[in-house]
Amino acid sequence: MSPPKRHRDRQILKILAFAAALLFMATVAIRYFHLSPLILSGPQSVVELLTDSGLKSDNNRINILLLGTGGEGHEGPNLSDTMIILSVEKNGKDIALISIPRDVWAPELKRKINAAYAVGQEKEQIGLELAEKTVSHLFGLPIHYGVRLDFSGFEKAIDQIGGLDIDVDNAFRDQKYPLDGKENDTCGYEIETKIEDGVKNVYFKDATGSGTLLKEDNDPFTCRYETLVFESGSNHMDGKTALKYVRSRHGNNNEGTDFARSARQEKVILAFRKEVLSSETLLNPKRILDLLSTFGRSIDTDITSSEIPLFVTLLPKIDQSAVRKIGLDSDRPQSRLEVGDPRLFQGQFVLIPKNGHWQELADYVQGEVFRVAVK
Repeated sequence: MSPPKRHRDRQILKILAFAAALLFMATVAIRYFHLSPLILSGPQSVVELLTDSGLKSDNNRINILLLGTGGEGHEGPNLSDTMIILSVEKNGKDIALISIPRDVWAPELKRKINAAYAVGQEKEQIGLELAEKTVSHLFGLPIHYGVRLDFSGFEKAIDQIGGLDIDVDNAFRDQKYPLDGKENDTCGYEIETKIEDGVKNVYFKDATGSGTLLKEDNDPFTCRYETLVFESGSNHMDGKTALKYVRSRHGNNNEGTDFARSARQEKVILAFRKEVLSSETLLNPKRILDLLSTFGRSIDTDITSSEIPLFVTLLPKIDQSAVRKIGLDSDRPQSRLEVGDPRLFQGQFVLIPKNGHWQELADYVQGEVFRVAVK
């Protein structure tokens, strides 16, 4: 039996609202980052107020945390591969996008920021709440809403709309795309782990029995990876291919950077939004119901059903030319982050604010978010 019309209408609005969130995600440089409420002593969020838009906001801005997780079938299914703060001026005239590097150390969790959602889910099924609180303390910014999507659902949704046509700007090859289920395969090598000077080092032994220190440039575990090849020009991609295209991290031809990865994500998400909002989808009840079923299993959000239409109303007000990207990285002289000493972080590769100045980092982000005064 078909669901009641009122229920179907609400579900259609959910798809539209989610498509809007995907559009916002598209323009961001996917990087990762995080901080601690125990260290941050700067400005805290003010009392949440309902603005004339009907949505929660502070200082005329609506802040949304967008998370992307691997989902079922992936190692660490609840670890956040993508973390973005979307800060929208309530009239849609200014949008600030902050992409948060997943390798930033979170002191209050004693883990990297990408574990916040997973930790919350493991303890009390409060993953989204914990992720929002952690990010809010990090930057001294209130987080009003959160949306978490697992990539397996996104992959399936792309297939349900018949795939996507993506214009690939730069051809590239990635010889180290990880194979699901092969993450810990030793590929026939004997592995030995040693703690040396407080750092966990991994040695692999070949048939001769000689041990070699594992480094980025001498990774022998080729059985863990597959090779991806993308040619320039128009490419029709199914869900699995599109997901590989946006998640690839080791491509040649300058496609191995986070900024290049961000641009690829933008292409895929914009193409997905276009298809979801097309007449072919909106006038196809079966396709809509299939998408609803997929998203229902793959989305975690604290946006209420009464707020969904308000997000849909906000969408037409958005001025795409007003999108600002606030970059957080560690590989430029002007970068706000640096690599931390592994001996201080359980032997892990982590990112911290330059010179350990957490407050300066928070002040920088707040200053960038609020530097545009919108009339």
